[in-house]
Amino acid sequence: TRWLMGGLFVFGYKPLFDILPFVLIGCGTIWYFTNELNVFATGEETAQSRGVDVGVMVKIIFILVSLIIGGLVAVCGPIAFIGIIAPHIARLLIGSDHRYLTPATFLFGGLFLTLCDTIARTVIAPVEIPVGVLTALLGGPFFLWMLRR
Repeated sequence: TRWLMGGLFVFGYKPLFDILPFVLIGCGTIWYFTNELNVFATGEETAQSRGVDVGVMVKIIFILVSLIIGGLVAVCGPIAFIGIIAPHIARLLIGSDHRYLTPATFLFGGLFLTLCDTIARTVIAPVEIPVGVLTALLGGPFFLWMLRR
């Protein structure tokens, strides 16, 4: 079920330590580029006029996010909607300054996933619902709410 619906029931800490360098380097590098992300959020033309190399920046962010997500999905499987819910809720709470939004998104995503996993493990104990099912149940309506907004 881990490969179909995602779950945090990893066997031991070895897989986590295997992906830790990719996640830490990726997250740290993204955090390093928060000023460029703030300028980039104003639009590509504005970012280009303010000295941000848009083509290079897009490639760097794409590669970093791919490394992070690839490592996490390899260990946990696909867990739906965390990447949609976490940044949007963090933006509502923190604002749009990436210096604060980026770490808040990392923390809120982890907090939200931990909360969902706890609920999935305890709601009909001793049976464990895959956390991907619960996040999909919450993420679907959230996505529709975002579309209507």
